[in-house]
Amino acid sequence: MKTIKLFVLLLFVCCSFSLLSFNTSQSDTPNISGLWADSNSVNFQHCYVIFSQTGNTLKVAHYLEFKGAPMVEEGEGIINNHKVSYKVVVTRAIPGWALKGEHLLELSPDGSTLRGVFKDEQGNTGPLVFKRIRP
Repeated sequence: MKTIKLFVLLLFVCCSFSLLSFNTSQSDTPNISGLWADSNSVNFQHCYVIFSQTGNTLKVAHYLEFKGAPMVEEGEGIINNHKVSYKVVVTRAIPGWALKGEHLLELSPDGSTLRGVFKDEQGNTGPLVFKRIRP
């Protein structure tokens, strides 16, 4: 009987520390849910991204116009502390552009800017800058 009580107590303590550790790591992850403007280049207009975040999981919808041609992509990924990464699939393409890619971003200390790079399936890379518009 003592062994069972000791086992239950040990199990309770381990679970408590696990939950405490999980809650602490979740609170360190900022929430980037909301509307952001793509402010990368003058060739891009009407560029917006919406992030939806649950825990550290992200869903992304991105609309942009490049020299008047519209493009839409959606994706999923994660945020870990201030590092954001997600894979995207283009659902409305600009002719000649890639249909899949990845965005690797870092959140600024004040939480107002995401800055990083895109990589696409054709081997292209380039800068990305998103500014928070609405939480």
